[in-house]
Amino acid sequence: MNAERPIPAPWPRVGRLRRYGPASLILVALVVFGVLATVAAPGGTGSNGGGSPGPAKVSLPVTYAVAQAAGKTADYHWGSRCDRRTGRIKMPTLYAPPCVPVFNGRNGESTWSGVGAKTIDVVYYEAPPGGLASAVEGAAGTASTTLATAEDFVTMLNHTVELYGRKVQLIPFHASGAGSDSVAAQADAVRVAQQIHAFASIGGPDQTSVYADELARLHVLCIGCANSAIAATLEQYSPYLWAEAPTLDSLLNTAVSYVIDKLVGKRAIWAGEASLRRRKRLFEVVYDAANPPSANGTRLSDEITRRFKQAKVSFGPHQSLTYQLDLTTLPDQAATIAAKLKADRVTTVIFIGDPIMPIYLTRAAAEIGYYPEWVITGTVLTDTTTLGRYYNQAEWAHAFGISALPVPTAIGVSEPYRLYKWWYGEEKTPPAAKVAPVILPPIEQLFLGLELAGPDLTPASFAAGMFGAPPAGGGPTSPLVAYGHHESASTSGYASPSDYTFIWWNARAKGPNEEGTEGTGMVEYVDGGKRYPLGTMPRAAIPMFGAARALTMYSSPPAASRPPAYPPWPGSPTAG
Repeated sequence: MNAERPIPAPWPRVGRLRRYGPASLILVALVVFGVLATVAAPGGTGSNGGGSPGPAKVSLPVTYAVAQAAGKTADYHWGSRCDRRTGRIKMPTLYAPPCVPVFNGRNGESTWSGVGAKTIDVVYYEAPPGGLASAVEGAAGTASTTLATAEDFVTMLNHTVELYGRKVQLIPFHASGAGSDSVAAQADAVRVAQQIHAFASIGGPDQTSVYADELARLHVLCIGCANSAIAATLEQYSPYLWAEAPTLDSLLNTAVSYVIDKLVGKRAIWAGEASLRRRKRLFEVVYDAANPPSANGTRLSDEITRRFKQAKVSFGPHQSLTYQLDLTTLPDQAATIAAKLKADRVTTVIFIGDPIMPIYLTRAAAEIGYYPEWVITGTVLTDTTTLGRYYNQAEWAHAFGISALPVPTAIGVSEPYRLYKWWYGEEKTPPAAKVAPVILPPIEQLFLGLELAGPDLTPASFAAGMFGAPPAGGGPTSPLVAYGHHESASTSGYASPSDYTFIWWNARAKGPNEEGTEGTGMVEYVDGGKRYPLGTMPRAAIPMFGAARALTMYSSPPAASRPPAYPPWPGSPTAG
């Protein structure tokens, strides 16, 4: 890789990735071969309304942990719903909001658009019929069951989280255009802000960032609307955009650290060809160049190029190879790229792109008898069992790298199922069962910020509360959720999770994928799925391929990820 020629920003558009893993979107996208549902990182032309990164200083409610550290827990009334051992509300989840004192006064009433004395108006974005999102709902539920599931979770959290005399009022919002229609997206954002007067939107269109950009300009929160943004972009739009996936720079910089610290200068021992295994690693990057880079993307590209240059990484003649995400030409593009990689005698391919291209690229490589190492960078669900089964197994058997996803558990013991049954009854399941893991996280994110913002709710107090929230999770099946800058400089205050793990592909393993479908070929998680803060790298060697303590899933959460158990609350449907 020539240091003088920076890599054009290879940042793929990240789809509906959540901390509980992928839902039926993956399978439908592959079956229908439609346009991938994506969320582009917002561009650099927006205004954050505040002009400075980070939340403003506001008056916030005290949490139990803060009061305990000051020796003043006796000064407040915490109520029976606070677990004083954990300092969190008595809910069976590691992500339960912190305890705050029971509120008996008057709230600030109309503190912001969409906020009243008794309600907080939040729109729930629904894609129009006929798009990929509709196909997903058709496979895993319907638009009505998806909305019903969201409403059920909101009802539960309205009763369990301190909202200072208010309740969240969830308003279904039907999009006026396709997920790629930027004109409709902008008009929809204006409707949300100026006609509905919402405080926040949960979700937005899949293939344009205009909706999120416009909401930020109009000072409306967008939860789960920036799941591929670079940290600087989230800071630029603060405090309005919140992501449920790592920022792209934190993920890719961690992947670069892995390449530099653990792979450079060593033989390609995990390649599929004996002739490659005997040689020191020679790298090339393959990436999706579908979008022109933003200013923040260009800076990230320059930073990674500089790091590679400093580490004296050995690259092949092409340094990097690009493709366009055009499903009609992907097979031909893949064949061309595979031929160039083989001609360049590359031992190790660093893939940064969408989950469709590896179907064609691994097939093309196998057809010409070329079996290199494949480095997984954790982008766009390429680190899942569901997608990995579509790749050529003789090729993907040599794939390894990093992932921000947790080790899967059986769907029936996942976070949304556990909470739903705890509140609604053991015999109950979410109406949209397969997509419940996608529906719950942004709602949890919203309620955490609403509680910690206190009675004078504004976007600034929401952000300040989130930044003050104690980190939660960090175990193999429960990624670390930490807002602010708790772990490292490369993580963003407006995105979580903040940690990652190491993986490799076992082409012979049998078991269920992330959606419970049995099959052959699975992601193996190194060292039981042990997680590390993004931006850091363990000193010890990372054992891949057949190492002890690697596993594909947990039948139930391990001790480090096991939530506390609580009886149903009085007044809940479960309690009668």
